[in-house]
Amino acid sequence: MILKTYQQNTMDVLQRFFADCRMMGAESAYKKITMEPEIAARLGKLRGDYVRWNAIPNTPRVCLKVPTGGGKTILGTYAVKIVADTWLERENPVILWFCPSDTIRRQTSEALKKPRHPYRMSLDAQFGGRVRVFDLDEKFNIRPTDIENNACIIVSTIQAFRQSNTDKYNVYRHNENLEPHFTQIAASEGMEKSDKGAIKFSFANLLFHHRPIVIVDEAHNVISGLSQEMQGRLNPSAIVELTATPQLNNNTLYNVRATELKEEEMIKLPIELREHLGWEQAVDEAIAKRAELEKAAENEREYIRPILLFQAQDKSGAVTVEVLKDYLIHTANIPAAEIAIATGEQKELDGINVFSNDCPIKYIITIEALKEGWDCSFAYVLCSLANIKSDTAVEQLLGRVMRMPYATSRRISALNKAYAYVLSKSFGEAADTLVKKLANKGFDDTEAQSAIEQCPTELGGLFGRREIDKVDIENPLPISEIPATIKLENGGKTIVFTDKTTAEDVALVVKRVSPEKAVEIQNKFSNFKRTDTTPSAAQSGAKFSVPRMMVEIQGEMLFPDPDRIFEEFDWDIEKLISPKLEKEEFDIKPQGNSFIIDLDGNSRLFNTFSYEQLTMPAVDVENWTAANLVLWLDRALRQDDIPQPQMVEWLRQAIEYLTDTRGLKLSALMIAKYALANRIEAKIKDARNKAREQAFQTTMFGREGRVMLDFDNGFEFSESMYDGEMMYHGRYKFQKHYLGAFKVPLFDGDENGEEIACAKAIDALPQIKFWLRNVAKHRNSFWLPTSTDKFYPDFVAMLEDGRILVVEYKGAHLSDNKDTREKRMIGELWQKQSGGKGLFLIAEKKNADSLNVSEQIRKKIGAL
Repeated sequence: MILKTYQQNTMDVLQRFFADCRMMGAESAYKKITMEPEIAARLGKLRGDYVRWNAIPNTPRVCLKVPTGGGKTILGTYAVKIVADTWLERENPVILWFCPSDTIRRQTSEALKKPRHPYRMSLDAQFGGRVRVFDLDEKFNIRPTDIENNACIIVSTIQAFRQSNTDKYNVYRHNENLEPHFTQIAASEGMEKSDKGAIKFSFANLLFHHRPIVIVDEAHNVISGLSQEMQGRLNPSAIVELTATPQLNNNTLYNVRATELKEEEMIKLPIELREHLGWEQAVDEAIAKRAELEKAAENEREYIRPILLFQAQDKSGAVTVEVLKDYLIHTANIPAAEIAIATGEQKELDGINVFSNDCPIKYIITIEALKEGWDCSFAYVLCSLANIKSDTAVEQLLGRVMRMPYATSRRISALNKAYAYVLSKSFGEAADTLVKKLANKGFDDTEAQSAIEQCPTELGGLFGRREIDKVDIENPLPISEIPATIKLENGGKTIVFTDKTTAEDVALVVKRVSPEKAVEIQNKFSNFKRTDTTPSAAQSGAKFSVPRMMVEIQGEMLFPDPDRIFEEFDWDIEKLISPKLEKEEFDIKPQGNSFIIDLDGNSRLFNTFSYEQLTMPAVDVENWTAANLVLWLDRALRQDDIPQPQMVEWLRQAIEYLTDTRGLKLSALMIAKYALANRIEAKIKDARNKAREQAFQTTMFGREGRVMLDFDNGFEFSESMYDGEMMYHGRYKFQKHYLGAFKVPLFDGDENGEEIACAKAIDALPQIKFWLRNVAKHRNSFWLPTSTDKFYPDFVAMLEDGRILVVEYKGAHLSDNKDTREKRMIGELWQKQSGGKGLFLIAEKKNADSLNVSEQIRKKIGAL
């Protein structure tokens, strides 16, 4: 399984952390990584000091923040291998996988056991099929040979180990079924013993001996003193926590942004919200939307049956499950076979495969929440008739409609959104509530606000007007304290927007109200301004096209896709990098019964197996030969783009140099084979990067390379190009954005961030006719090639004189790194090939000439 870009980036950071742990310890490794500007910016307020647990002070413990829908379980399967190889350096680890509930435990266990499930396929691919999975109920079925020859995963709940009186729960009880394991296990400090002082044959003691890797799903539920006591009893080797909402003391290492899930087509966003006073109208509109989506889905290649989730009121309310079902059947004329009820008492979804083409279900009625772990990406519409402000189930149901079918963007833009129809007393109330609930699902404040797309609704339909220009506040405001463009009614307790109200005016008002009202005012003003009828450049029919770069590959002019360029390049690892590992790159120094390993000049103590473990049947010392080490390395480091004979020969030379020339003992290399493999893998990666750079340089900049710009078949921008994307909902109103002021895609950073400051500078220049926020990785966006990826510049602008300006903004810490230099080089090539019709600029907050962003742009276009 190929990881999404954000998933691979997450795993890369995790691997760096554990590699650094071997060199400097967990606290220093955590500090080193989280102080990097890009990581620090991601973490924001989650970044803090590393928190050790007293019970396990030397056990690395970090958390990965992944929003709902981001694939926490698949990341867990990759994290296991990273910890096993990089930290434990153990081929067959024991893994204790904690789930938040028994329902999730059973579902996770079943998925990890199924041979064709993506989770199990991921594990099998990484461990060569040597994987055994046990539910906690099967713990007494584990045999010593299972642990010796396989990666063994035990799926449990935290509650199963969270017992203050250890005699009451069977994971701590003496059990004769476990006796075969303890024939080779000696008692050690920390293990539980019987009243007579003998070691207990308990499951907890078995785990204690094998020092399991602990994976924790929904880790925010684990932080407590009792949890620390529990972890001490288990003696874990490492802990990796996964959650959408970490706490500060989780040691959060990496934060996946919700926008990255959207870019990778994992979730449906934005959520189109419509608010209603009457439940019948909300139900009718939700049904109509589902039917509209079903019609659109007929044009999709894969089968999609849009599903509408209804949240009925409980028995104390007027719109109960029975009332709602009766309305659907007898008033909305929906066949009963298309309706399923999923409550604590009625479980009509049990055993039903809602993904099946034969499944008739299009409507699901629930009250509090659907069955834990139930996921169906066909769910598109949520109609909540409960009190959205106080009902916690809305948050869970919201997550149901956010999953993207097949994790692939649909051709019909309406199928890339989610939809919510709710009851609300006043416009904006539900939006504010959903913004807060999205924050609980891993969205930061800016992302959460941009994820909710409010649609003006006839909340007061009987009165024939939309109350989207008014906000009631707690305490009256005197007229002297607010701008003249905002009116006051109801004795100063209701503010009213006018056509002349600006974002700056609103900013002055929100300083005088509570934080909750400030959010409501800003959201409501944003939607009020959406009624602005001034057409955008795109709506007016203005053409906006950017020439596309073309390059000659095998005699044919093609788009310069980096992977395609590399495919056509023949490379030989021996010609790019030497197999010889010198002393400063890799060295082993015996120290008693342990080793000191030097990697790239950094020393660390190698945590080898004990003598007893080395002489176990699973370790065949007689097979410790150079040839077998080479074959093991070949299997561990198999490379699709390096022929196996070439790879084996290169590895043979590497081992021969270490043993024959440098005199390192083969036994030491065998024991330290994981550290050796990690260093060799880094060397192979360096060789491949060199090869990609050579291929890129030869094709794009070589003497025989042929590059041109295609003006006739360029990147054509259109009014609907970013429909379905998360939009900027901030205070500033852009005047010249090509798609209009309310269709500006979300920026990186917050309202005061550097990227939005660059956008404001572009928007304010009189030489700019219109401009576009170019969304990274979007199929309709403009891109240029680099040696490793596609590069999507931040902004593309049309000048009044007809030239095209492309601007990439870089923070100070990135303005002169290798990636930026390569982007500058390819951008300048694009500019050169344009014949004066195109300009390319990498802008900084302040450049070497002390020019600000606006001055840099004016200088580039010849206006300074």
